[in-house]
Amino acid sequence: MSSSKNVQDTIAEQDATTGDPDSNGSEKSALRWAYMLMCALIVVPITVQWLPSEVALWKQADARNHWSAKERETAFELSSQALEWDANNPTLRTERADWLAEVKRYDEAIAIYASLLDNLTVSGESAFTIAMRIKLCNHLNSRSIHNQQPSEETWQQWEIISAWYQQAERLKRLPLLQQANLHNNRAYQLAVSHSHLDQALASVNLSLESFGGEIYCLYYDPIYYVQDAYQAYSQQDYRAAMESLNKAVDKLGRQYTLLKATLPTITWKVFEKKQLAQRIVNFEILFGNVLLFRASCEKKISREEAGPAVKPSSDGLTDQQLAKELGVDNKYFTPETAHFGNLLLSYSTHTFIPMALDTRGFIYYLQGNLHLALLDLRIAVEATEFDLKQFDEVLKNEVQRIADKDLVKKQRQERAKNLAVMLYHRSLAYDATHQVAKAKKDRERIQQLGFIPSASLH
Repeated sequence: MSSSKNVQDTIAEQDATTGDPDSNGSEKSALRWAYMLMCALIVVPITVQWLPSEVALWKQADARNHWSAKERETAFELSSQALEWDANNPTLRTERADWLAEVKRYDEAIAIYASLLDNLTVSGESAFTIAMRIKLCNHLNSRSIHNQQPSEETWQQWEIISAWYQQAERLKRLPLLQQANLHNNRAYQLAVSHSHLDQALASVNLSLESFGGEIYCLYYDPIYYVQDAYQAYSQQDYRAAMESLNKAVDKLGRQYTLLKATLPTITWKVFEKKQLAQRIVNFEILFGNVLLFRASCEKKISREEAGPAVKPSSDGLTDQQLAKELGVDNKYFTPETAHFGNLLLSYSTHTFIPMALDTRGFIYYLQGNLHLALLDLRIAVEATEFDLKQFDEVLKNEVQRIADKDLVKKQRQERAKNLAVMLYHRSLAYDATHQVAKAKKDRERIQQLGFIPSASLH
């Protein structure tokens, strides 16, 4: 009985497990349809949404290659095809606008940016739209240069940009160098637009103030050694600090001689004379503090080693005596509390300061302060020329180790363009002061760099 029952139970269990073949097939068919329906509901919408944008990106990548190859018509055709697949993509539209601006179709380029900004700012400005407005200003300025008239629209855009940065203290939260760069961008774009030059000058001066003031920027090369000395001094490496200070004092001494030799003539405006006089006063305070810093460092060394670390000057004066002649009293000086500018040891700062000085020099030129313009522009050009030569020297020695040659080529081109722009600004100031030979030399150098000296170079 028990064995018969076990057999029946086993058969019953098998029937329950396997079921009827027709019933089982129907269930599998239903599952397959359910699975296919689920795929349709999930995969198809994703594909419909993803595929057009991917095709658009492929088309735009192809367009970019043709643009790089100077095949403009093909590039524009492919760009149009890309936008047919993804008409609302801001990146595709702004890239097309930038290309249109390159071929002087400024109205079309500006219209694209304006349309995008109208759509993207419905709920307010964002970092993305603010960056777009800054790029739009470049095209507005290019159009104003082409039409030979000022661009009030550039000022209007910067009113929006500045207001956004003032909200929620966004400007204060930026790193120091980014703050300086924003002030300089505003100043330069207003200058190129030939509008609101007083506000532009105020902006670029704010940019220079970010690093401690114009005096630290005008003479940032010797001050670099002072900051280097300050670091060594803080680490009690007084001998290394003294080596850097000796270099700084030597450079500052030569700069002071040149500055004192700059004698205003009848062609100098009253404003220029006042600015030069104040610059000399500020320089003397700076130079005096550096001399006192070196005197303090010498005391530290003399305690550790026998003999003076610094020889007296040719006049037999000590650093403290020289500083006093410059109007700086050691009574109020301590190395620990001395200030010698901000961030000057940073390479990014070293490349930025000449650009800010170029901006101010260009503004001075536009305002008719030609002598002040040349003082700034000479420093900017010399520093940028030196930077380009250093870059080429490194490139020459490291050519076999370069991984991304296109990137390096682009970096070199950017440096060359910066120099060309500065040379163009200086050539304008030379022309205005009747230094025709120097202006011609600057324009020849621009052509050597591969650019055309004209107002469109900005």
